[in-house]
Amino acid sequence: MVCNRFLSNGKPPWKRADWLVGSTDETVVRELREALGLDEELAGWYRECAPRMGELDFGGNPVQLYGPEELMDLQMNFSHDLQNMKRDPEWKIDWIVIADKGLDPLIYDMKSKGVYYARHGQRDITLKRLSPDLKGWIKALVVLCEICYLTYHGRFVDENGEISPKILQEMKEKLNAFLPGECIGNWWSLLE
Repeated sequence: MVCNRFLSNGKPPWKRADWLVGSTDETVVRELREALGLDEELAGWYRECAPRMGELDFGGNPVQLYGPEELMDLQMNFSHDLQNMKRDPEWKIDWIVIADKGLDPLIYDMKSKGVYYARHGQRDITLKRLSPDLKGWIKALVVLCEICYLTYHGRFVDENGEISPKILQEMKEKLNAFLPGECIGNWWSLLE
C-alpha cells in the first residue's frame, strides 16, 4: 500500500500508483536530513511516499509538489534574495518548502509540525495554516483529489474557471471532518 502511515484508515484512495508517489532511496533521504535538517516526520514522508507526479491542478495555478531530488535546490528560491544571495532575515531555519502554488510556498514548519502557505513577494511573511500536521495536509490533498478527479472526473471547474459551489460544499464537509475551520478557510484562499 502507498503511504499507509499517512492515511487514517491505512487505505489509499487509489490502487498502488507508482507514478503518483513512491519510496525514495535511503541515501537521498540521508542527504536531505543532513543538508536541511529534516525531522523524522518529513523524512518519513519522503522515504515512504514522496510525490512523483509534480503537480495537482485544482483550478488556477496548480499545486506543484516537490520531489525529494529537487527539494534541496528549491529551498534557496524562497529563503534567500536571489539577486544578492543573502538569506531573508524573516525566513525561519525550521521552514521547509514542500510545494508551491503559483510560487506561493507551502511550508512544513519542523518546529510546530504544521503545514502553512504564504503569499510570496509580500513585504512580510505571513503564514496561513493549512493543517496542524503533515498527515492532515496529505489527507487534505487526498480528499481534494478524490472529489475533483475520482468523483467529478476532472470536471469540477465551471465556465468562469471557478470550482462549483456544490463541489466546494462537498470539499468543506469532508475537510471539516479532520481539519480546524481556520485551516479550511486558508485552503479556500490558497485554491482561489
